[in-house]
Amino acid sequence: MERRRNIGVSMLIGALDGLFSGLTGAGGGAVLVPLLVTALKVPQHSAHGTSLAIIVFIALAGTPVYAQQGAVDWTLAAQLTLGSMVGVIVGAKLMLRIPANRLRRGFGIFLVLVAARMLIG
Repeated sequence: MERRRNIGVSMLIGALDGLFSGLTGAGGGAVLVPLLVTALKVPQHSAHGTSLAIIVFIALAGTPVYAQQGAVDWTLAAQLTLGSMVGVIVGAKLMLRIPANRLRRGFGIFLVLVAARMLIG
């Protein structure tokens, strides 16, 4: 019974994350990680890794919709991809060295700063 509930909760969380990703272009970090940690009790480090693991599938599902509307700058996307691939390797290695409580706190501070920046404009 517990496994069925977790599958349902996982699919609901995935749907919310996908919806938020489609609406805003962001989701994994801002939505998925906190929900994995709180609703599914996934350890902080695993939540970050799991979020990264599904980004490619979210992008594959959502990008064609944006591309059909001409809302993808492919040159910029290619340039960002190159830098992001280097950055994610460095970031993932650093993340593994940070204790879960500090990672959670730092991630929370990051989200607050991003939210403040978006509200201020």
